[in-house]
Amino acid sequence: MTKTVLITGGTRGIGRAVAHRLARDGYRLAIAYRGDAHAAQQTAAELDSIGAQHRLYQADLADPQQAAALPARIVADFGTLDGLVNNAGMTDDGAFLTMEGERYQRVLDTNLFGTMRLTSAALPYLLQADRPAIVIVSSLGGVVGKEGQVTYATTKGALIGLTQWLGRKYGPQGLRVNAVAPGFIRTDMMDSLEPSMYQHIIEGSALQRIGDAEEVADAVAFLLSPGYIQATTLRVDGGFQR
Repeated sequence: MTKTVLITGGTRGIGRAVAHRLARDGYRLAIAYRGDAHAAQQTAAELDSIGAQHRLYQADLADPQQAAALPARIVADFGTLDGLVNNAGMTDDGAFLTMEGERYQRVLDTNLFGTMRLTSAALPYLLQADRPAIVIVSSLGGVVGKEGQVTYATTKGALIGLTQWLGRKYGPQGLRVNAVAPGFIRTDMMDSLEPSMYQHIIEGSALQRIGDAEEVADAVAFLLSPGYIQATTLRVDGGFQR
């Protein structure tokens, strides 16, 4: 039976690469996005061109009702939910001590609380599936911290804790839960950055280069497939040292 996987933030960057990779692996894709309809339609056209089975779902995971309702929408359309890739996220960079509360609250609502609400709503369906899996996209920032991105790093670190708890709690029921922690990855977000802003990250990695979204997608696909890895965070960071 073909498995259905929900990918949040699935129309840009890492999420888009994950969608393409899982399509090649034969999954049916439920692709959620927040508001960029152009990117969503572009991704849909790309997936159509390779014959992928997919549907798009607009949902703002910072909205509790939209996050909670999304899994049921997917099961109504596909009949099952076998995997979840929690990739949706945002950042709002700035000095933490001078940042207004509403700015970091939005990051918390999307990256952490949105992921928690969605996962909670998806669990009853996942636990009915054959060899279900969750992969949570954290970040190197959640492992080592990141100056100027304190709120973002905090949410990503919290997701690592969530991964560990979910894996221990639901592993006995057959649900595998793991995370990936990408380092500095080449996406469209890089276009606005000067090389001087990330050169120190490249120099701090063993491979001395920027990673590609496809390399993160490979790790996600690996963790979705049946295996003995559980409640673990896989760093995809080129051997970054700090």
